[in-house]
Amino acid sequence: MDTFQPAFSSWLNAPAHQQWLAAEGLRLLAFAKASRLPDGFGNLDERGCLPTGARAETMNTARMTHSFAMAHAQGLPGFAELVDHGIEALSGPLRDAEYGGWFATTQPHEDDTGKAAYLHAFVALAASSAVVAQRPGAQALLDEAVRVIDGHFWSEEEGALRESFNRDWSVEEAYRGANSNMHATEAFLALADVTDDPRWLARALRIVERVIHGHAAANDYLVV
Repeated sequence: MDTFQPAFSSWLNAPAHQQWLAAEGLRLLAFAKASRLPDGFGNLDERGCLPTGARAETMNTARMTHSFAMAHAQGLPGFAELVDHGIEALSGPLRDAEYGGWFATTQPHEDDTGKAAYLHAFVALAASSAVVAQRPGAQALLDEAVRVIDGHFWSEEEGALRESFNRDWSVEEAYRGANSNMHATEAFLALADVTDDPRWLARALRIVERVIHGHAAANDYLVV
């Protein structure tokens, strides 16, 4: 009996799978549009709607800005204005105009004004993608994200991001998180692409060496 030989090397390369990926991407982009709020993007409920009292959050706003920027860069219509909305939110109501950096949400409570590396990695990624999409204000947002990462979060001695600070950067958390540094690796690769600065690749490599060749290797290669 003859053995079937597909025209593609893997189902990942199959035309039908590529069509499914494209269709799924369009479905998710359409779904995500509902997360828009006047001052950013918020969480959707299980029905894909903004719940009562929804607030714009930096994490969602940065992720949506990145996603919509990638859609616009691919030539999909209707996403440029959403990228611009995200840039405005990250440059305005979500940013700490007094001390720099980004809050987790707009109008945070006094006890929730800390600055987390996790969120700042997403802002850097969003700004990088918005620059790729050539949207107004993207470069200024990128420059500010780089300034904050360089000035506060990156530890050259440790080869990793510092985890978090209080609002005015005077108190630093001692913990070093793999999750925030994982997202920083993604952001640094994007920064390397848009800035053509090799230090971001070097920093991404140092994070990988620390988390994998350091911590994981000492734990039977189970990432802590």
